[in-house]
Amino acid sequence: MKRLKFKRPSKKTLIVLLSILAFIVIAVSIDVGVNRKIGILNGTRFSGAYTDVNGKLLGVYLTPDDTFRVYKSITEYPPEFIEAILLQEDKRFYVHNGINFASLMRSFTETYIKRGRRIGGSTITMQVAKLKYGLYTKNIWGKLKQIFLALRLDFIYSKQDILDAYVNLAPCGKNIEGFETASQYFFHKSVGELSLSEILMLCVLPQNPNKRCPSLTYVPPELLDARVRLFNTWIEDHPKDKELLSFLEVNPALECSFPQYSPHFTRVIELSRDEKSFYGKAGPVQTTLDFTMNEFIRELLESYVRKNQDIGINNASAVLIDSSTMSVQAYVGSAGFYNDEILGQVDGIISKRSPGSTLKPFIYALAMEQGIIHYDTMLKDSPSSFSEYSPDNYGNTFMGPVKAWYALVQSRNIPAVNLAGQIKNPDLYEFMENAGITELKDRDTYGLSIVLGSADVSALELCSLYSVFLNGGVQYPLNNTFPLKPKEAGFGKKLLTPQSTYIVKQILFKNPRPDKSEADYEEGFEVGYKTGTSVGFKDCWAVGFFGKYILCVWIGNFDGLGNNSFLGRTAAAPLFFNMVDAITSRGYVDYTLNKMPEGVQKVKVCSVSGDICNDDCPYEEETYFIPGVSPITKCKIHRKINIDTRTGYRTDETDAPYVKTVVREYWPSDLMALFKQAGLPRIVPPDYPPEDSKISDRGFPPEITSPLKNVEYVFDQTTPSRNVIILSANADASSKELFWFNGDAFIGKSKPGEKMEWRPKPGAYDIIVLDDKGRSSSRNLNISVVAH
Repeated sequence: MKRLKFKRPSKKTLIVLLSILAFIVIAVSIDVGVNRKIGILNGTRFSGAYTDVNGKLLGVYLTPDDTFRVYKSITEYPPEFIEAILLQEDKRFYVHNGINFASLMRSFTETYIKRGRRIGGSTITMQVAKLKYGLYTKNIWGKLKQIFLALRLDFIYSKQDILDAYVNLAPCGKNIEGFETASQYFFHKSVGELSLSEILMLCVLPQNPNKRCPSLTYVPPELLDARVRLFNTWIEDHPKDKELLSFLEVNPALECSFPQYSPHFTRVIELSRDEKSFYGKAGPVQTTLDFTMNEFIRELLESYVRKNQDIGINNASAVLIDSSTMSVQAYVGSAGFYNDEILGQVDGIISKRSPGSTLKPFIYALAMEQGIIHYDTMLKDSPSSFSEYSPDNYGNTFMGPVKAWYALVQSRNIPAVNLAGQIKNPDLYEFMENAGITELKDRDTYGLSIVLGSADVSALELCSLYSVFLNGGVQYPLNNTFPLKPKEAGFGKKLLTPQSTYIVKQILFKNPRPDKSEADYEEGFEVGYKTGTSVGFKDCWAVGFFGKYILCVWIGNFDGLGNNSFLGRTAAAPLFFNMVDAITSRGYVDYTLNKMPEGVQKVKVCSVSGDICNDDCPYEEETYFIPGVSPITKCKIHRKINIDTRTGYRTDETDAPYVKTVVREYWPSDLMALFKQAGLPRIVPPDYPPEDSKISDRGFPPEITSPLKNVEYVFDQTTPSRNVIILSANADASSKELFWFNGDAFIGKSKPGEKMEWRPKPGAYDIIVLDDKGRSSSRNLNISVVAH
């Protein structure tokens, strides 16, 4: 027999073959390296799933392919669950290299040669290949592709990676994939909380998910039989569990739905997430919500709404923030998510609504840190016009002269609007811009009406604003998921000073509960809050703080329908305090947070005027003061005078027996008129006899109210009858007559508060007003002519 001779390959051929081999090795290495790095679940889109701060599932959302698929790492599965899976699906999982040839041959013979019952021979790795790549495996070519990809998966990934993919992709009936998903759907439990009976039920679902999937009304016998068969296999290694057989013969207690707690809250997070965050090993997101806290807030809200439906209260929202971490603790977007009659799926926490008077505390804080007022400054609550804007108070009532703190507690509109017109750099609009209030319109759209709620805000934005009172004037970003954004320099934005926020906080602490009388103020009462009612009674609010918490409550209708019952103090405030009382009764509140910051002092002032006491002030009280910032004015109201008891007139005599020394209040004429209008008339101090002419160096100089300061007046020559300047001024209580001058030229005389018409020509004027005690004030006046 002739011996065969093999031709030795040429050097060139060897080089080509080695190059091809090297290319294959490199390609395989790259394939392995890249796929190990990106993970076996790369490209798998998981459901948005959200837990509370303690890990309780709040809700699950569909993926774009209409599947519920919640990731949970295999390392978090209990050992008995993994053992049951391997008993059911692949006992030799840790031995074979991705395929079980014996099982495959048995399956091939039974299915294609004997043409008998189709039986499965797939390993867990083969099932992962089918699920990951969406293979059709009911023909020979699909099965061959599945085998090849299973071998590839086993070569690239570890057994734990493959098992991790299987437990998260296994079909469990309907559109449910993964055992954690099925566990939450069927039992409202995580896999780590399941009983053995429940574990066995889940493990047998993937073999025939369509036929074995149970419902609330029907548990397929095939599911129960399969569970018993798996149990019989189980007790071969665990004989002590044999006594559980009786439990397997009973239909399992099923939920057949996913938990849905605080759906408004989880929806906000779901819609705000980056799409990339749903891929790979994207497990449930841990939120800051406290399930227990949220549930009793929700129950209180829904109960309150039910009890008040007879007065038209059908909907409400509430949100609770922990200011120490700026984390959302409770979030109830409506009185019923699935209640279509109230448009319950609208989220009242992020919806923009008119805030009413809830922004007033920030006006007072800005006025305090800009040196315009202090805690006890006397303000005027009287009918007033500001350019073309004429606000009034609720009920069209006015209190006359009122101290700053009381004006805020009583939510008086006129003092707030007056202060808003004085604050600048920032004013209220700029303050809201700095605070990140969204969807603000142009400044001129609001004008001074912004004080009373013409600029819409959300409940979440209000909580963020009110957080500055507990964080020293600094606004930190809100947190609704972990990891938390730290409260450190660079993360916060300074909106107000620690001093002004502390003082305004003390004022809000004095705001009485709605079930207490207005005079029942308790020093240090630890709940500070403000109410608000929108124009047309469409919205009412109560927002405030207690301990470390910030709570905001809204009542209204999402369709904007008004209701006279929607008043902040009588509708929203009671619900606010129901929640405050429930939280404090559970011991959640720390009352040690209210500490006076450096830069705030307590000083003694006149208890009547609010100014620094003079030697004649009979009563004094302590007030909060910011040294170097708060306005310092000595009291001019109280004056010690001598009265001739025979005539009742004032006298300079001192030693006569008919002379009595008394302290009288000398209020400016405008404030005297306000006291009278408010039903609080003051005693008019006596004057000298008519024949006396006394010049006083005490008391208030006249205060010019018209013409206005820093305003240029424009005359129209086509309507000369309208070219009039009104001269008017308020004066000290001791003043009886005012004299008006243009420089040295006498114009005329009037009484304090009286309006006098003057018809000058266009030009520049120096207006001087002199009272009959020799006190004077002046104002520059410029008049121009309109061009036609």
